Amino acid sequence: MKRKTRLICIFALLICFIIGGCASQTDEEKKIIKVGTNAEFPPFEYINDEGEVDGFDMAIMRAIGEEMGYEIDIVNMEFKSLAASLKTGALDAVAAGMTVTEERKQTVDFSNSYYGAVQSIVFKKDRAVNSLAELNGKKIAVQEGTTGDILVTPAEDNEVITDSSTEVKRFKKGADAIVELKNGGVDAVVIDSSPAHSFVAANQEDLTYLDLSDTEEFYAIAVGKGNQELLDDINEGLERIQNNGVFDQIVDQYINGNTVNVRQTSNNPIMQIIYDCKYVFIDTNGYQLLLQGLGVTIGISFAAVCLGIILGFVIALMKLTETRKKRKTVLSVIANIYINILRGTPVMVQLLIMYMIVFRSNMAYLAAILTFGINSGAYVAENIRAGIMAVDNGQMEGGRSLGFTYAQTMRYIILPQAIKNAFPALGNEFITLLKETSIVGYVAIQDLTKAADFIISRTYEAFYPLIAIAIIYFILVWGLTQLLAVVERRMRQSDLR
Repeated sequence: MKRKTRLICIFALLICFIIGGCASQTDEEKKIIKVGTNAEFPPFEYINDEGEVDGFDMAIMRAIGEEMGYEIDIVNMEFKSLAASLKTGALDAVAAGMTVTEERKQTVDFSNSYYGAVQSIVFKKDRAVNSLAELNGKKIAVQEGTTGDILVTPAEDNEVITDSSTEVKRFKKGADAIVELKNGGVDAVVIDSSPAHSFVAANQEDLTYLDLSDTEEFYAIAVGKGNQELLDDINEGLERIQNNGVFDQIVDQYINGNTVNVRQTSNNPIMQIIYDCKYVFIDTNGYQLLLQGLGVTIGISFAAVCLGIILGFVIALMKLTETRKKRKTVLSVIANIYINILRGTPVMVQLLIMYMIVFRSNMAYLAAILTFGINSGAYVAENIRAGIMAVDNGQMEGGRSLGFTYAQTMRYIILPQAIKNAFPALGNEFITLLKETSIVGYVAIQDLTKAADFIISRTYEAFYPLIAIAIIYFILVWGLTQLLAVVERRMRQSDLR
């Protein structure tokens, strides 16, 4: 008996030890810094050849995490959304080449500065620019929300750009601003010096730059207002890597190193097209990004359309209670509110609300599936309802006269005919949904369209990536159209017998 008691005690101790170990491991796993960035700002943050977020800032954060015992979780999103995500708690920190300004200090806390920079003007070699004042009255491209944007926007406190006719074109990515310059849409691009140097290095034949030495600014890591514990850890980790030489190694690799891929050129136009395609899709692994994006697009579309069909059937039946009882019901009112709200607001707004407010910038894929599925449900409901209403009333009367209940009549007689009636519209909804998912890049999902954006950001070639995704979308839609046509013909075969 005593022996059994001892064994039980030992076993209990082992269980407690295991549970305690798991608990401590869970505590360790909780030491995660969720870091937001905008991977459109080389060499500080960009998408590397493996399709991962990389760059100087990312290397700095990972080195700090290693020193201080944190796991770094990188979230790639729009630059203008970073501060808002910090404020809501969706992010713990931001490392995105963010300049310390008095305005930003009102909403976030900054770490010690880790890099100094100046603003630069990027322009074509055949249109020299010698000072910022020369851009008065001209077209200027900037990355939206950056200090370059503030610098060139005419305002009461702007002592240099004073001409109100100055046109400022704001882009979400610095690379898009460079493409606009190459296409002749603007006279210059104003952006931070390091990305300016990277952009010019990749376009040496066409572009050059001018550093504005009187616009010195400093980058720092931002954390939520009042998060002093994390701020102290980041500052301590930054100091450690600066003292042990790791910081200098990262500078040599990302700032001083040459990360630009060399592209082949030819005087033969045909060979040049081949070389350009090779550079865009092979040398920089663009095809991998497209394949990954294609899988994401198909996955989100399929999951969303399944959810939309289920919701659509439920909402349609809820709305039909009004027709059946010849008066408004609670269910029909709810269905009408659902349909009117979902059809009356842009799906982009619904996506941002779902991702940034409901999910607090977490679980982007789930947020996208729910958004498109719920939105699609409103349209599917009307398609299903129209299909049911197209069935002759005599069908319902005939079913009831045979002793079927209302539910049985709907299931065995009405709905099969309604599905046939609504199938073309449902197929069209799936096709529309497939194309609508191209906006999921706004919530940090790398779909097909976002993959093309990344390729453009790295190669500064817009034509080939955009044509490629246009062809892919066309093939998807054409193939889906043919498949739906086959299914529809088979569904109609019984009508011909």
